[in-house]
Amino acid sequence: MTPDQIRESYARQVEKIRAREDLTDQARQVAMARAHKAAATRLQAARDADRQRYEERRTQLEKRLFGNKELTGTDALSARDARERAAQLGDPREAQAAYNRAQRDGDRDMQRAIASHAADLAAMPILGDAWAPLVETHAAATPGYAENLTELRTLAEPGGFMDATYASPDVPSELGRMSVQQVNSLADSELSVYGHDAPEAA
Repeated sequence: MTPDQIRESYARQVEKIRAREDLTDQARQVAMARAHKAAATRLQAARDADRQRYEERRTQLEKRLFGNKELTGTDALSARDARERAAQLGDPREAQAAYNRAQRDGDRDMQRAIASHAADLAAMPILGDAWAPLVETHAAATPGYAENLTELRTLAEPGGFMDATYASPDVPSELGRMSVQQVNSLADSELSVYGHDAPEAA
């Protein structure tokens, strides 16, 4: 289920519990607390699954953009040396000059290493703007790079600071101003709530 579907299912379940006339106030609260806890658990699982897919896709794109093929021997040493030298470049103009030399010399390892270094720095707020032209230069010189770079830049990590998609659902009004921790404690109580709409009977 998607996060929206989980929330919709939770809302329906709360309404059914609310409408039951055979429940005491305490039983109704416990049933709602259990429905809330179950929905929150499903949202957490959805976030974890989406985050795993995000990490896998990000790794795939980064490997396409900046990674080297499986290298051995002198090729592996050359690629590592290029990464170490690129990491020392702290000025974008200096890095651009080094990239131009590598491009002129046909040094693909150095080009990739500098572009990777520049892309990391370009992601930084404000200060990264100076590195963006170098990343664009590499994109223009590398077939398929621009499309992958655009996707990488727009890839959003699920459950980030500004992402409320997976946030715990609203606590029903019947539970007053209980915190999520208090709701979970109530859900774990030993009281049995029977019926088709009770969470333990679902």
